Amino acid sequence: MSYQCVKIHSSDYLLTVTISRPDARNALNNQTIRELITVFSSVTDNESTRCVLLTGAGSEAFCAGADLTELESQTSPAARRDFFRSVANLIQSIVSCPVPVVAAVRGVALAGGCGLVAACDIAVASDDAVFGLPEVGIGLAPMVVLAPLQQKVSPALLSVMSLRGERINAQRALEGGLVAQVVENSQLDNVATNLCRGIIAQGPQAVRATKKAIRDVRGADLEEQMLELADRSALVSISAEAVEGISSFRQKRSPSWREK
Repeated sequence: MSYQCVKIHSSDYLLTVTISRPDARNALNNQTIRELITVFSSVTDNESTRCVLLTGAGSEAFCAGADLTELESQTSPAARRDFFRSVANLIQSIVSCPVPVVAAVRGVALAGGCGLVAACDIAVASDDAVFGLPEVGIGLAPMVVLAPLQQKVSPALLSVMSLRGERINAQRALEGGLVAQVVENSQLDNVATNLCRGIIAQGPQAVRATKKAIRDVRGADLEEQMLELADRSALVSISAEAVEGISSFRQKRSPSWREK
């Protein structure tokens, strides 16, 4: 299958999925979301894939979150609801993928991009990676991504990230539970690939059963949580504050509510 915004490569049971919009810092537009959902949904119970490696093209970003240019053009409540629900469906497609998904994070992982990292089973980050939930700074709310993040990140750190919009470095993400390992930028690809190879070397059915067990014992229905939060995000995103916030961000000026 041909993709516009995603590159895939399969070799020796490893499926490498690259978000490929480097000029937009690999931001999530509708096309990218659809393609990623298609890729993760295509991983079935057959033996052709035993692990998925998710990364972003270029050196600047793993994923910078929602494509605000496209989001700004979707003005109706229904369109906003559909967009945020599609983000929820993307996260769920990663969580529900029957094989482990490893994130290799280089550059920024912001907003929805941070949520993608949390949705993966294991994340490895370069030492210059940056994570954040900057939504509140432009009048939006990081609601959908809170569902997977609250399962990985300590409550105190998550509150700082989501309520203050504070960005954290890779070491702090490691200490807070978002990533499992931090390595030098030049070593990221090799370390992440070797981690995947280590997973592939284990009993494939045992690995699948273990991933499902981890998902099951976490308790609350993640999908139900995210869909409800997606609807709340849509309502926030059409407020006057959000309209001003997105506009000011794109125009590179301070929003009206921020002190000069």
